[in-house]
Amino acid sequence: MTAAKTRADAMGNLEMLERAIADSPYDAVVAVSPENVRYAADVHIATQRSIRDRLAFVVCPKGGTPVLLVCVIEAAYAKKNSWIADVRGYQEFEPGPVKALAGLLHELKLDASKVAIETEYLAAAYYNDLVARCPKLQVGAAEPVFARARMHKTPAERAQIIAAFHATEKAFLHAFSSVKVGDTEKQIAVRLAERMLTEGADQVTSNYCNAGANTGFPHMVPSSYRVKPGDLVKSDSGGMFRQYFSNVGRTAVAGKPSEKDITIWKHLRDIHHAVIEQCRPGRTGAELFALAKSMQEKAGLAFPYSHNGHSLGLNIHEHPIINAQETRPYEPGMITTVETRARWPGELGYHMEDIIEITDGAPIWHATHFPNEDLLIVG
Repeated sequence: MTAAKTRADAMGNLEMLERAIADSPYDAVVAVSPENVRYAADVHIATQRSIRDRLAFVVCPKGGTPVLLVCVIEAAYAKKNSWIADVRGYQEFEPGPVKALAGLLHELKLDASKVAIETEYLAAAYYNDLVARCPKLQVGAAEPVFARARMHKTPAERAQIIAAFHATEKAFLHAFSSVKVGDTEKQIAVRLAERMLTEGADQVTSNYCNAGANTGFPHMVPSSYRVKPGDLVKSDSGGMFRQYFSNVGRTAVAGKPSEKDITIWKHLRDIHHAVIEQCRPGRTGAELFALAKSMQEKAGLAFPYSHNGHSLGLNIHEHPIINAQETRPYEPGMITTVETRARWPGELGYHMEDIIEITDGAPIWHATHFPNEDLLIVG
């Protein structure tokens, strides 16, 4: 018989989450999204995504014991796989999730307290129902509390994210190395997806494989366009591995690259290296964003982007983000992508994206299987 999961077995940084709750102005924090329920309870309730009205909640009282509330059909699974001992089940249609949550808040004497809930996730109808049932409830936003904890990755999280990146990188190398003139974008995307699954992905979450003029679009669904000699082949794709995302960007060329390709790629690689070098404790996403923007514009390449990289984990975009607004300094144990690209919509585009680990010293650049230092020649 498998031993019961304990708090120490949880993948997320629960100690940091407890500190974030303790430092917040709230009497309790409630997780609602699939990502934060997974983080706080260390259990993935798949139907939270596929059947959206089967809400799940983790009620985390400040200084108290959390309670996991799920649809009764998922209760046995949650009890078996979560570290939280107090797992409650609600009937799906009556009382339904919000009435059950209101009852739980009343039981915990929190229905007239300051409680943070994920207001960006909870639909308006559910929110209105909750405040109608708990009219004295003082509601705040829980997202900043969870973001503060989740940006500090545990060793287990870092290992999972890095393994997912490497698996996806290997899938990219396989798919790109097999590209032939005449292949359709769809055929390339299928090979990439199949290989991601073979390398361990539970599912493919994004698969934007394009060639020729279509590379100028960031997220175009792969089409029937066939690769021609001289075309760029570009992908920004990833998968989900134990609910943790991967995100990789790579670019190749069918045949000999043009002088324009070589020049632009050299500029972009210089920028990529310079930004990665600054992924160090004390630096901020805003500083890295300013550096990328300055270097790219100095190279004569437009920089219309709102970010130049981001952390990731249970979400594809997590804080810290490399953007003009991110002022929180990097700390050892954080993870970020650096995403360097140039696009001319409907003409051509180049893209590279890598995982960087923040340490006490130099950043660790985890591109080992398909570094893409030069444009990969295919076809």
